[in-house]
Amino acid sequence: MAQIRRKLLTCKSLAHVLEPLTDPETDVRVLEIALHLNPERLRAHLMEEVARVEAADTYILLGYGLCGRALEGVVSKKSTLILPKVDDCVGALLGSRERHKEVLKQRAGCYFIEQHWMETELNIFVEATKGLERIPPNKREHIVRLALKNYNTLALLDSGDTKPETDTQCLAYAGQYEMDFIRLKTELGLLTRLLSGPWDDEAFVICSPGKPVPFF
Repeated sequence: MAQIRRKLLTCKSLAHVLEPLTDPETDVRVLEIALHLNPERLRAHLMEEVARVEAADTYILLGYGLCGRALEGVVSKKSTLILPKVDDCVGALLGSRERHKEVLKQRAGCYFIEQHWMETELNIFVEATKGLERIPPNKREHIVRLALKNYNTLALLDSGDTKPETDTQCLAYAGQYEMDFIRLKTELGLLTRLLSGPWDDEAFVICSPGKPVPFF
């Protein structure tokens, strides 16, 4: 019987968690966070990467959630695709879709951030004012407030090793934009199981060769 090999395709938003947990024999490819800005582009890019790494007797592990339905339709002709059954990287870091939903049920206007996202497209406080250097600072702040109009809480995903400067910056953001500030402890059990199993239908989407990722 042929040995089952594993390959990991992950968004950079989860790479800092997944890479240290990955078996040295597992090939890893990290895709840029910016692809999330266009779900169709992300889907196309993932399809290209899947086609590049797929092979018989291979599991391709996807470090993604549904991601705005970007993963829907992704398919491999030769490999089995496995991804956590979560909506996005926030649910993956919280450990389950259910916990993510419970947090949003209690605080519907949550904006989630993690220390490794501070200098990326996942930091709305920075992204909203990019390219606006000629606009007065007070007007830039207004633009950020418009971007944040649906958010009233800043939720820091805390892995236990969050740097003091990240904590300080998040508190500053919350104070400046009149948001509540909360910390949520991350739970890495789901991501650990993505890499090593076991995989079950309740927590993972498992697509055999030729079967596209469904909407879930």
